[in-house]
Amino acid sequence: MNAFDVFKDYIALKQHFTSKSYDYFKYHGKTRSSTAASYNQRKDKIFFMKLAKHQDPKHFLVANFVESDNAWIGDLAYNELAQENYVRWSKRIQSLTYFFKEEIKKLNDDFDSNFIVKDGQHPYALRLFLSKQISMETLVILIDVVRCFSHWQKQMQDDFVWKDLSHKLVKYKPFLNYDRAKMKEILLAQFK
Repeated sequence: MNAFDVFKDYIALKQHFTSKSYDYFKYHGKTRSSTAASYNQRKDKIFFMKLAKHQDPKHFLVANFVESDNAWIGDLAYNELAQENYVRWSKRIQSLTYFFKEEIKKLNDDFDSNFIVKDGQHPYALRLFLSKQISMETLVILIDVVRCFSHWQKQMQDDFVWKDLSHKLVKYKPFLNYDRAKMKEILLAQFK
């Protein structure tokens, strides 16, 4: 990737994670504002040049937007924490099945109690995520396999934590590639 390609991905991914209407996959990573003219007018081109030297700029950006959707290119290019975010994210993605198996062991033995919203309280699975006991990837997979997203949306529609998080979950899900049937099998085996 060259610096201009990194710029285009940065703009598209930032818009994907912050905007409700823009979809990186639907528009194939293209935006109106990521033109050569707009790139040439930027004073922060050096950051895109630095990031272009990264082994995997696109996934580096994804990993950091998952952590913070307001990530600034200058912080990403010269920040050790940004690289650490990427390394942790890469490990989780490369060993997604393993992490999922390990993290679902933290769920309650009563399957339903992990996903039911009771008296306006966050469901147990969500509380595990918020307390950093399970990863966002595990939460996305759980919500997908259990199909509890619409229930949570309805039950927690006035919850500010859930509003922000649900947006991020929806935006992040297309970046995760996993075998849904296999993950469902793993989840069912945990609750036999």
